[in-house]
Amino acid sequence: MSLMTLRPTFRTVTSSWHSSVAALPAERRPATPFHSREWAAVWQSVRTEQVRGRHHLFLQDGPRQHRMSFYQVNDSPLWRAMEGDAGVKHPTFDAEVLYAPSIYGEYGGLPGATVPVLAEAADRGRALARELGTEALVIANIPPAERTLWREARTPDAEVVLSWAHRARVGDSVEEFIANFPSSQTGREFREQHRRGTDAGLTLKIAGGTELLPLLPEFTAQARATSELHGPALYGTDILAPLTRVPGAVALLAEHSDGTLAGGFLCFRYGSALYLWATAVDQSRTEALHTYDWLMYESAQYAVATGANVLDAGRGNYAYKARLGMLPVALTSAVYLTRPNPHLISRLGALHAGLNEHVLRAWNKA
Repeated sequence: MSLMTLRPTFRTVTSSWHSSVAALPAERRPATPFHSREWAAVWQSVRTEQVRGRHHLFLQDGPRQHRMSFYQVNDSPLWRAMEGDAGVKHPTFDAEVLYAPSIYGEYGGLPGATVPVLAEAADRGRALARELGTEALVIANIPPAERTLWREARTPDAEVVLSWAHRARVGDSVEEFIANFPSSQTGREFREQHRRGTDAGLTLKIAGGTELLPLLPEFTAQARATSELHGPALYGTDILAPLTRVPGAVALLAEHSDGTLAGGFLCFRYGSALYLWATAVDQSRTEALHTYDWLMYESAQYAVATGANVLDAGRGNYAYKARLGMLPVALTSAVYLTRPNPHLISRLGALHAGLNEHVLRAWNKA
């Protein structure tokens, strides 16, 4: 028996860098809209998040192919919003950061990838982060099913749960969705708020994909104002316009009887879920129209009508979503430093602790 026959067979992962995602093969079926090539293409030209460089890693694992996008970011309004929620006094980073992918995507990671693939992505990403002179590589918004695999692949220097997503089964009707609320009182209030919004003149307008574009300036203005209630403005037309071309993009809009836009959700009806990603509400009328509650009811109804099994209500607004009995899903970001930096590790620890306290306070109010 030869030495070659005794040697165990290891799968070899190969990888290569590309400057544009358009040059790479499309995935057979991305796990979520946030993993699609169209989503990655949006960040080729965004300005709201200050992206200075874009690098796309193509990974070959035998017959399986994967892609991960890396963005050299000078300033991220969403990261600053997280720091605001955590109540930290000092910005976490003193220099640019390499995010993989942008934290604007609700779910990140590399769904379905093996540990060797994750190790290759982490190694190539950290090497790129060093080459670019950034402080760290951040593998953003890893869902629970992948967190252990990334740890096994390459132990991060720090982990931060930046936010929690919220998911709920919708069943065959809105009433079945409401039946899963923790209390009957919450269900009665949910129905009542929707009735009041309808009586005040709200009707649902569905804008599939690019059908939102004529209303985008007004939608963007409302989305920015809504996000500014809790921190910096998170959105711009540079983000929202190309997102209308992402698979499953649909806007659920609250149209008032006077013909004006009272608010809306930018969503993605993809796979078995309806993802609610961005909220826009006319703040001058929200109390009179009960717009947010009305839109949540309409979203559940739309999910049922389109055959979705799950309503994914996204991140933030923790107390409200807890009252509806939605399952919180921790989204962990793994941080790999480009050089030893105990002060940065301390600040990341403070950010993680502050965000955990933020969500616990909200849940206690639910």
